[in-house]
Amino acid sequence: MALTMDMDARKAELLLRAALLDDASNVGERLAALSADIKVDDDGDAWITLDMDLWPEDKESPEVEAIAKLLWIEIDWSATDGTFPFAWPDLGAQSDKTTTYFKSVLDAYGGQRPSKETE
Repeated sequence: MALTMDMDARKAELLLRAALLDDASNVGERLAALSADIKVDDDGDAWITLDMDLWPEDKESPEVEAIAKLLWIEIDWSATDGTFPFAWPDLGAQSDKTTTYFKSVLDAYGGQRPSKETE
């Protein structure tokens, strides 16, 4: 019995996001990878938009390029700003552990407790 991969845009987007995570070297870059806007179409094109406050503008992603090559797709990179969920996005570059990073965020916010209420 032969297995079928059934590769679709959703699976390709998931692979590209995982590849971004592979190239992330700190919490900020991992947050950028997790929040990246990734779109793949049926014509073999993909668009990845990263928050420039979290992913350095000059940083490349060799893992994404390798996955794109295996998927036979072309990547169009772009950047955006203002999508970061907390002030001081550069704090994410100071740590490789999420708990250490978030403690810094809490300190930066003057020790406020995270609110459980949503607006």
